[in-house]
Amino acid sequence: MQSAPSTFFQSQTIFLTGGTGGLGGCLLFKLAMRVDTQKIYVLVRGSEARAKAHWASTMPAQIGPMLGTGKIQLVVGDTKERDCGIAPAVLAEMAGCVTLVIHCAANISLTAPVKQSILDNCLPTLALAQLAGTFKKLSKFVHVSTAYANVHLLDGVVEERVYPVGDPERHLSEILDTGSIVQTGVPDFLRPYTLAKHLTERLLLARNPRLPLLIVRPSFIAPAISEPYPQYSPPGACPMSTYIRTYMAAPDSGVFRVTSSTADNVVDEIPVDLVANLLLLHVAHGTTGIVHAGAQSYVPRTLAQLHATILAHIPRPERLPQPPFQYVTDACIEEGRYATFWRILGRDLHFSTKASEFLTNIEGPLSIRGLLDGHDAAAFMDERARLVAREIADRPNHKSKL
Repeated sequence: MQSAPSTFFQSQTIFLTGGTGGLGGCLLFKLAMRVDTQKIYVLVRGSEARAKAHWASTMPAQIGPMLGTGKIQLVVGDTKERDCGIAPAVLAEMAGCVTLVIHCAANISLTAPVKQSILDNCLPTLALAQLAGTFKKLSKFVHVSTAYANVHLLDGVVEERVYPVGDPERHLSEILDTGSIVQTGVPDFLRPYTLAKHLTERLLLARNPRLPLLIVRPSFIAPAISEPYPQYSPPGACPMSTYIRTYMAAPDSGVFRVTSSTADNVVDEIPVDLVANLLLLHVAHGTTGIVHAGAQSYVPRTLAQLHATILAHIPRPERLPQPPFQYVTDACIEEGRYATFWRILGRDLHFSTKASEFLTNIEGPLSIRGLLDGHDAAAFMDERARLVAREIADRPNHKSKL
C-alpha cells in the first residue's frame, strides 16, 4: 500500500466537476502533473475558452503544461442541467470508460437563500450520483462536502460520521415548496449553505446504498503550501482570506461572542493542496464513507492567533478601534457586524481526522510528509496576511461589502 498512489491512478479515467474552483483546480493540477492517469474529463460551464481564460488567471504558469499533457478533455456542461448538459455522444463515451468521479462543483456563497443553495448544491449532487451509477466501470464517487455540515453541534469533537437531524426527505420537500424548513426542532446551521451540505450528505447515503461513495469534508480551505504554487488562492475560494481582506479594508468594533473570553477556540483551516493530497490518497487506498480534512492534519490555530496576524499586518492601523478585538461570552452584548456574519468563528468545533492518520506514512508524489516537511505554518500565515494587506494598500478606496 505504500506505493499505491504511484500505480493506482495509471488505470483511472476521471470525471471532475468544479475544476475551475480552488480545490478543483488544485486537484486537476495534481491529476495532470503529479500522478499518471489515463484521462481526465473536466466539466466546464459556458465554453472551453471561458475555462481556459479562468485558468490563465488563476494558474498562469501551470495551465499550459497541464493541457500539454494531453490527458485533459474539457466537457462543456452544467451540473444543474439534465445529464450535466453533456452532449449525448460524449456522455456515451464517458459512461463506458470513467472509473472515478470527483464532484467538487458547489456554490459556497454564505448569503444565498436556503432554496437557492439546495438548487445549486444538493439537487445537482443527487442527480450526478444517479448519472454516475450508469457508468459501467465506476469504482468510486467522491463528493466534496464541508466539515461545517455539522455546525449545528455547537461545540466539541465532531467525528467522521453522520449526525442525523430529522427527516432529510421531508426537509428537502419543505425547502423546495416553501423556501424554508417549517418543521420545529431543527437546530441552527448558521448558514443555508451548511444546511444544504448536511442534507446532501444524508440524501446521498440514503438514496444510493450501492454507490461506492467517499464523502470528503474539508474545513475552511486555505491557500496552497506549494502546489500549484505557493499561496495559490483563486478569488472567493478561501473564506478566511475573505474575512482577513474584509476586516483589513474596513475594521469594525471587533466584538466577538465566543465560548471562551480568551478566544482559544480553533478556527479550523487547511491548505488546499493538503486537502487535495488527502482526498487522492484516500481514493487510492479504497476508502469509503466519511473523512475530514482539517486542522488536525495540519496546524490548529485559534481565533486569537488569527486576529493577532491581522493586527500585525493591517494597513492604516490608526483606523482600528481600541481595543481592536474584544471577546465576550455575554449574549446581551452586541457583536460587531463581521462577528454577526462570520458566526462560525465563535464556535469551538474540533474535527476528528483519525481516518487520515495512516496516510502520513505513504510516500510518493502525494506524500503528506513531503508537503509538510520544512513548512513553517506561522511564516506561511504571515505571508498570506502581507499579500492581503498589500492588495488593500493598493486599493485605498476599497469598501467592505458586508
